[in-house]
Amino acid sequence: MDMSTNQLTNEFTTSSSGTFAPGWPDSIYVSQGFVGVVNVGHAYDASTNRWKESTFVSAFDITGSTPKPGAIARAPGRPLNKFATDLYDGHLRIATTTSDWSNTDSTTVNQIFVFQLPAEDQGREMKLVGATEHLGKKNERITAVRFRGDRAYVVTFEQIDPFIVVDMGNHSKPKVIGELEIPGFSQYLHWIQLEGKRFMLGLGRQDEDIKIGLFDISDEKNPVQSAFHLEKQASSSAGSDSLAFRYLPNSQLLIIPKREWTWTAEGNFDGFVVYNINATHITPVHEIQHADSQSIYRGCWYNAYLQPRSLVFQSKLTTLLSHSVLSTDLGTGDTLFDLNLDKALNNTECHGYFW
Repeated sequence: MDMSTNQLTNEFTTSSSGTFAPGWPDSIYVSQGFVGVVNVGHAYDASTNRWKESTFVSAFDITGSTPKPGAIARAPGRPLNKFATDLYDGHLRIATTTSDWSNTDSTTVNQIFVFQLPAEDQGREMKLVGATEHLGKKNERITAVRFRGDRAYVVTFEQIDPFIVVDMGNHSKPKVIGELEIPGFSQYLHWIQLEGKRFMLGLGRQDEDIKIGLFDISDEKNPVQSAFHLEKQASSSAGSDSLAFRYLPNSQLLIIPKREWTWTAEGNFDGFVVYNINATHITPVHEIQHADSQSIYRGCWYNAYLQPRSLVFQSKLTTLLSHSVLSTDLGTGDTLFDLNLDKALNNTECHGYFW
């Protein structure tokens, strides 16, 4: 939909277009002049007489004032999230996991499919021009993926964490060029640069702990985990919610939410942690607690809460989380203000802190 405003009358003029697609909405990918609406549904496979989970992409051209429906594509399986889709050099790449619990050899297949966008006189169907072999080991599924130019970085997991580098330079023959196996797994990958070298920062899990891992990808054939840090018995929503993840490249600081719940009045935590990131170490710098442990366990709270978000302006960090908004000096860690959104709550309406 295009929306234009008349500044004199504050009136909006709109134009819209649409298309029909199977399945239900999963994500939307947006690039320069291009929108891909990604649906997940099922397609009938006549060779097996079965309906199989499939991904459907409906493309729109948004270079003009009115969006125009463009090409369509279908790939086996389901994408992990919005980062599983990417447009590069006139080709749409999409990473999916196909599940088949009846397969006794492997219940999953992880692949990247490459579709060529058609010219105007070539119809409306994207042509499948390439696909990888299965990525990872048997029964593993994709837990994180990022595309960057002619490279794809994929993490799969069942018991260990293969970090995989895929060369996407040849659209018809994408191939794995590097792989690293380490404990745990990443849920979110973020490209950074340190000391002139390329790294991928990963956030995920190892057993019951938050794991932050730093992958040196300067030698893509031999990726190395150069540093990692574990937050014991804790969780972070930033693994599945990229908007809760913030990295400051100039100061090399990572800011993520952290939660600890002990089922007692002691040791509970809800807040953010600031980490210093360098090529060989990941070090906690500040912990920003949004509520004390006793209040988390026994307090009276409203039944709505803020999603974790962080903002930085002039070295002042503002964090929004659960039931409060805090401002913190990034240099010293001192609290500048603490706004409890539930301060005037009528105690006749009491709910738990997290639920």
